[in-house]
This record gives sequence, C-alpha cells and structure tokens, in this order.
Amino acid sequence: MIPIRGLGRCACFVLILGGFVGCGGGQTVKTFPVEGTVTLDKKPLEKGTIYFKTVETGALDTLDIRDGKFHGQASEGQRRVEIVSYETKIMGTGAMKGEVQFNLIPPKYNSESKLTETVKPGGPNQFTFDLASK
Repeated sequence: MIPIRGLGRCACFVLILGGFVGCGGGQTVKTFPVEGTVTLDKKPLEKGTIYFKTVETGALDTLDIRDGKFHGQASEGQRRVEIVSYETKIMGTGAMKGEVQFNLIPPKYNSESKLTETVKPGGPNQFTFDLASK
C-alpha cells in the first residue's frame, strides 16, 4: 500500500512524465522534392527566397533561389507561392545614414500573391515562375 504522501509524489511524477511525452509526440510532415526556375523580366533572378505556404495551417516551406534556380523539399498539396528578393541600399546622410532593404519583386508575387502550385507525392514537382517587375 502506498501512503497518501507517496501517492502525491507519484502523481506529480506521472504528470511531469506525461508533459514530456506530450511535447515530443508531434506529427512528422512528409515533404517531397521540388525544383524550378524564377525569372524577373526574362532574366534569372540572381538571389531570393521562394515560399510554399499552406494557407489553412500557415505551414511554410522556405527555399533559396540562386541564379534563377531553386530546389528543396515541400509538403504536399496545393500551396500558395510567394517570392521575394531584397536589395540593400544606403540611404540618408550623416547621423541619419542607414541601410534600407527594398523588395525587388512586386507585391502581386508575395504579400498579394495569387500564385499557386500543387506539390504531388509522386512528382514531378518542377515549377517555372516568369515574373514581371511592372
């Protein structure tokens, strides 16, 4: 028989152990290979980032763009695509001088994006994005 005092300690131990199990038991999301090209005004986008986003859950797969190409892994399903590329400029004078980043990609391809693609488990997941700066 466990004394009442020992029962309380045992219950605390079980609660703490349950908390650890609950923290590590997340679901693993399957991802699949994706690759493609991005051009801006018919020229390969030198550098940037492409996001494959699931609107309902907010899940985001982020891939780098280098010399107009990207490749990596993304979750399956219909994904909203957002593309950004930042350029840093020095602005101001004297004490007011500082770096400012400008997104070279128009909002219609990122914050207001209507681009979508479907990532399929069996692939191929090869996508082409021809963007226009105007």
